[in-house]
Amino acid sequence: MRRLWAVAAASVLLAATAAVAPANACTCGAIAPAPGAAVSVTDESAILSYAAGVQSIQLSLGVESAIASAGLIIPTPSPATVVAGDQKLFQALDEQIAPREHQVDDWWGNMVDPRATTEPTVLASTSIGGLEATALDASDLAGLAAWLGQHGFALTPEVSAQLEQYNAKGWYFVAVALTNDDHLDGRLEPINVSFPTTSLVYPIGLTRATDQQRSLRLSVVSDHRVDVVQAGSSSAPLNAAERVVWAGPVTEKPLAALGSYLTVVDLRFDNPAAQVTTDIGLTFSPNDDVVEHTVSVVRPIQLLGFPLGTLLAVWGALGLLGLLGAIIARSRLR
Repeated sequence: MRRLWAVAAASVLLAATAAVAPANACTCGAIAPAPGAAVSVTDESAILSYAAGVQSIQLSLGVESAIASAGLIIPTPSPATVVAGDQKLFQALDEQIAPREHQVDDWWGNMVDPRATTEPTVLASTSIGGLEATALDASDLAGLAAWLGQHGFALTPEVSAQLEQYNAKGWYFVAVALTNDDHLDGRLEPINVSFPTTSLVYPIGLTRATDQQRSLRLSVVSDHRVDVVQAGSSSAPLNAAERVVWAGPVTEKPLAALGSYLTVVDLRFDNPAAQVTTDIGLTFSPNDDVVEHTVSVVRPIQLLGFPLGTLLAVWGALGLLGLLGAIIARSRLR
């Protein structure tokens, strides 16, 4: 089975996550608020694409906070650049997977309708609206924590422990300062984080910093239907509850520019600290079977304000009675 990243055409992965209870670790990174402050990620949408050896993650977060700033740490396997994201892609996804109406005729009227220190190297920094994004080469996690502290943000011990797995692999990090005039409640403008890589990967290792249930929706646009697997494997399944909720040809134009087939998979981690052992990888499915979500819309079939099925039944009964009466009358004439 070919790996998804081997496809020449761009492919896209969109992920929407929601925690059962607020947590400071979103799925692909970790929130680092000011010391003593609390910032909760209420939902997360990410778009991951791969073309010409470069992977891009467009990220949109919903947060709850009483403070006006916080930090977001995203590990990347190579130095990253950050630019503004495209909100139209998220809107197109909603349109693409919205339930299609399935009309049900009602004839009867009874149907219901996220050490000694060496400071990280700043590779690039950019401003995007109310966001400040900095790409970092941070081989020393203690130095990374010190740098964040100097800029007003802090990592929890749980998140710091999970960053070690990416530090050991020589990955890089993106620090995003989430700022606002008043507070951070609501949805932030999306950002696009891109980096060169030879293997398509969605980093979820920092999710192990929480023991709260996490729900994750992965929506993949490619040329074929795909399966989610453990990163680095062509077939090993993720240790999560998994369900394909939508699969089929793309019809929304913003998404069609990225691929012709959309796969939407819901994942649930009841205990991320124990279940999340690898990042997420993608492979092609053995088939392109279609799975669509429909919603039944009752269409009353009436005549003169009465259910037509009921009227037909009554008329049929009356007709039979009339026929029976005619037969009896005819037999008496004989």
